[in-house]
Amino acid sequence: MTASALIPSSARSLPLAVAAKGARIYDEAGLDYIDASSGPLAVTLGHGHPRVLAAIADQFNAVDYAHRTQFRNPAAERLAVLVAERLGGDLGHVMFVSGGSEANEIAMKFAHMYWAARGLPDKHLFVSSSVSYHGNTAGALGASGQPRYAANYRPLVRAGETITAPQVYRLAVPEGSSAGAQCIARLRSEFSRLDLRRTAAVLFEGIGGSGSGALVPPPGFLEELRALCDAHDVLWISDEVMSGFGRTGKWFAFQHSGAVPDIVTFAKGAGGGAVPLGGAALSRKVWGEISAVYPAMSGGHTFTNAPLACAAGIATIEALEEEHLLPRVAAQGAWLGARLRALRAEFPFVGDVRGAGYLWGVEFADPVTAEPPDPALDVTGKAVAAAAASRLIVYPARYCVDGTRGDAILIGPPLTATDEELDELLARLHATLASLAPLFPAP
Repeated sequence: MTASALIPSSARSLPLAVAAKGARIYDEAGLDYIDASSGPLAVTLGHGHPRVLAAIADQFNAVDYAHRTQFRNPAAERLAVLVAERLGGDLGHVMFVSGGSEANEIAMKFAHMYWAARGLPDKHLFVSSSVSYHGNTAGALGASGQPRYAANYRPLVRAGETITAPQVYRLAVPEGSSAGAQCIARLRSEFSRLDLRRTAAVLFEGIGGSGSGALVPPPGFLEELRALCDAHDVLWISDEVMSGFGRTGKWFAFQHSGAVPDIVTFAKGAGGGAVPLGGAALSRKVWGEISAVYPAMSGGHTFTNAPLACAAGIATIEALEEEHLLPRVAAQGAWLGARLRALRAEFPFVGDVRGAGYLWGVEFADPVTAEPPDPALDVTGKAVAAAAASRLIVYPARYCVDGTRGDAILIGPPLTATDEELDELLARLHATLASLAPLFPAP
């Protein structure tokens, strides 16, 4: 079979990956690339982690596959307990799927089932943030506020309602107020205008990803969202697909707040980045109502609760704890953020730098006005290509301002990245930004 038989995933010519280890990927010419974004923020334990490899091999030699409607399996049962323990609260009922899109789809189904079980089947609408992304399947696309992802699939995908993303960069703050207070006041106002009688849940990213350029909710925002959902009979689904499993220095990004969701979704790094694994965790309240009417979930897939994937998930959690990676990510993440912000002194077109742990967004903007670049320049595309030319892998975050403007890249190395790999990441990022400087002439 020739390479041309494979439908391309990028209009850009891509190198052929033939080996990978740690935070490095090697092409057919033997050149190394620093994986500064963990692929799409998925390779939690770096490439080729021996513990994950051993877990998959051991599970394959025991039970490689068992369908969820025919057998239980020890790997899925143990992983469910481990995930529930790390979520805390009463998020103790877990189902595993193959990725983030499936996780958000199944969470939306659970949310509707919850209200139907309570005699309110008309509650079937979902609200998201204005520049959010929740997955590439039809339901998850419809619940994504970032319009570019669904643009090619209208009218197959029905857009849902949105609330304005709590962006603080560029926000004019009156004296005596704060950006966070303004975002919270706007949330209250917009919430009151939603079709709350038919709204099942608000789907909100713990820390944003490619849709928003790693948008971090301001202090108090998630607590207010929790209070509004409670007051208006709406569930809160925290999408932790990109921000979960230690990526931000906590097990899940919502844990940086004092609020606890009704449903949490996760994927990407849940299996260390080696195998497709995602899932949804339900609170006792949600599962209690559902299970009283629907004692089992019929909406799974072929690889729901798959033993091989769950074995990789167990190994990932064990490695994160035994290698003390969450405390390292919290400490080194603060250092990484400071180093990224320091680049603004040399490259004024680096505007906002936001994030936590090993999940950072670097947004480009005019150094005087903070205006985003002209979309026709495709600064994000040029940044990704320039990084690749410097043998650095970053992740695009186009249109992160309002869905039509905004250029940013995501920086999120593997949680196992060494100090040397982080230094090399920053050196190659410096070279990337230097090559972009001609796009931003000095005022």
